Amino acid sequence: MLSMGIPSRMASAVQSMFGGLNVSRQRVVDAVLADDQRLPLADSNGAMTGQGAISVAALQAARECYEVCSSLHDEHAIKARIDAICSRRGVRPPVAATIGGYIARAADHAWWRRALRKELMRRFEHTSIQLGLTYVRADPYVSRETCLAQAAQNEANKKALAAVTATNENGDVYSLAELAELGMGNKTLRRGELMLRIRGFEEVADKMRHVGMFWTITCPSKYHSVGGTNAKYAEFGSPTPRAAQAYLVKVWSAIRSALHRRGIQPYGFRIAEPHTDGCPHWHMLLFVAPEHQATMEAVIHAYAMREDGDEPGAIKNRVKLVRIEAGKGTAAGYIIKYVCKSIDGAGVGDHKAFEDGRTYVIVPDMFDKKEFTASQRVTYWAQVHGIRQFQQIGGVPVGVWREFRRLSEESVRNAPEPIREAYQAAQKVESENPAIAQRADFARFIWAMGGPTVGRGATIRLATREEGVEGRYEQVEAHRPVGVYLAAQPHAVYESTRYRWTIDRAGVALAVPRTGVNNCSRQAKAPAPFQAENKKFVPAFDVGRTFDRDGKPCAPPEVIQTYQRHKKRPAGAPSAHLLHLQRKYKDKHA
Repeated sequence: MLSMGIPSRMASAVQSMFGGLNVSRQRVVDAVLADDQRLPLADSNGAMTGQGAISVAALQAARECYEVCSSLHDEHAIKARIDAICSRRGVRPPVAATIGGYIARAADHAWWRRALRKELMRRFEHTSIQLGLTYVRADPYVSRETCLAQAAQNEANKKALAAVTATNENGDVYSLAELAELGMGNKTLRRGELMLRIRGFEEVADKMRHVGMFWTITCPSKYHSVGGTNAKYAEFGSPTPRAAQAYLVKVWSAIRSALHRRGIQPYGFRIAEPHTDGCPHWHMLLFVAPEHQATMEAVIHAYAMREDGDEPGAIKNRVKLVRIEAGKGTAAGYIIKYVCKSIDGAGVGDHKAFEDGRTYVIVPDMFDKKEFTASQRVTYWAQVHGIRQFQQIGGVPVGVWREFRRLSEESVRNAPEPIREAYQAAQKVESENPAIAQRADFARFIWAMGGPTVGRGATIRLATREEGVEGRYEQVEAHRPVGVYLAAQPHAVYESTRYRWTIDRAGVALAVPRTGVNNCSRQAKAPAPFQAENKKFVPAFDVGRTFDRDGKPCAPPEVIQTYQRHKKRPAGAPSAHLLHLQRKYKDKHA
């Protein structure tokens, strides 16, 4: 029984746990085996459930939602039924601005494929954590199965981006993969951008004689599996890494509010990093005025220790502080190691982890002839659990900083001094001549914006324009950035350079029916008004619905032909069968 629905490695771990923790057999099995409404963690061969099974389950779920939209007349009833379908499968219901967008997502197998894959990956990894398979002495940060699956997904994403080209109004043509390499998806650029801004904060703090503090905050022991040996973890319901991250977010929200009430405005960065059992902890580099240092330390200690602060080891492990002293290393030097460890491991040397009072070196592993480094594992951990690794705290709005990089020199030539100063600070000039070359200067940008504690009251603001954005599922009104303006002169906008791109996807696309709704007739009576409205948002043609249950064609002959060319026919099926169906369709619609 234990080998059904879970990988062989997990089945063995379940068996070995029965004599260890004081937990009943049924409780462990219930926590590991999925119910019949959710995807099993493994196939019949004991391997992790693959993309094929996910796609089939997605098509079934989308079809079920389609049937709901076709049979019910009331929007509240439809939403309640779809919410229930999502709940049974462990998926969060669609989030949409309109009921049309909600229905379009729920009836789309591509939306379901993404949602089911996310649910499966997170449940798989949570199970691995519960069983002690994700830990320093087993698979640190994420399991080997997750490494392979996420690496394959990332590679598939790259190929998908490479297969799509974008052409702007100037005739420039790029693949989306090439455009992605120009942004923060490029790990080298991401690391450089983070260190540039961290160094800028430090330079500003030095000039203002602010003090630097390096904090580490972690979760109470009940959030840590510790390789499946922590009884408190099981008693607390075996919380997921996302639950632990939510705890840290809640703690920081309380700290921030308490500091705000006292007029204290720290600025800096925080990094979310996993323990080897997947539970996150935060590193924070914060700067503050020296007269606020003692109060800030007391507030952070109090809120970090508020939950289970009297448990053994809490005083030693829950919150740690390193005061950065002038002349004993830079503030950026304290955090650069954690930035690099969490991105690509560049320049770090040995990747070390501290667990159980000991320091371990996490070495690369080989699975299926592929090498996985510790930094790759950390990246996969963040991707699978949807945890934001890096976040700026306080300071000036980073959106304005990025917008200045879209401005041209011509657009700001006659602008006020703060605009021109901020523009120069945001530009990087590459040249072999040292007198000409310059790096972008975040500290200079902060001063142009009004200082590190101005927040949303900055001298320069982001200009936006409300536009109707046509998405895959619905049209929404969104505020799109168009440039910057001086707060004292809100009507003078210095517009940024933006291109309009035409997307061309490689490959063959299926045609759709001539009408805006499915051509299959199921009811003799006319549908209720809301039912007819719903059908506008349901996909007009589903490759899994070429024929209805009575064998009648649901689409025009040319669509059926297109689909059949991309669908493997049953063995021995005569080609004349398609001609027969085409004649039936022609007679029906004559």
